[in-house]
Amino acid sequence: MRAQGNVRGSKVLGAPSKPARARPELAEPEDVADPRKPRRVIDYSLERRRALGRLVLVATGASDNLDPHPDLLRAAKHHGTPVEQKCPWCHREDMVMLRYTWGDELGDFTGRQHSLAEIDEMAGEHGQFRVDEVEVCPDCHWHFRLRSYVLGDGRPRPALRARRGETLA
Repeated sequence: MRAQGNVRGSKVLGAPSKPARARPELAEPEDVADPRKPRRVIDYSLERRRALGRLVLVATGASDNLDPHPDLLRAAKHHGTPVEQKCPWCHREDMVMLRYTWGDELGDFTGRQHSLAEIDEMAGEHGQFRVDEVEVCPDCHWHFRLRSYVLGDGRPRPALRARRGETLA
């Protein structure tokens, strides 16, 4: 005996869908002395050290930190900024840094990779957004989110929307 409707994949056809999520209102204004200075910094270096320890213990080469999404490797190849330190896993010197921005104010443009200069400019144009710094080794595929922090001038603004015909590359 079947439930309501036909079953295809994981959705039961004819079943009620989830209600639409209400869009959050703009946050309260925040006093920010310097919009380009990170605040609410989260440092993931201890988690990185723990991940490296797990890799050494397992010593199989299979790990979440060595199996990145293909888009992350592609972004590292074409947009990564070289860093001075060696890869903690393979010890090569080809490590790069990627910086992704996230936030309600960024609207359709959230989740994109940006350079430091672009992020610095965005800090003065937006009230609040988060930056995730991800290190990537293109050789062995090691990747790890090193740091996450908030930038912006503290004045909430409405979300950006892509214009008609504009692509979200």
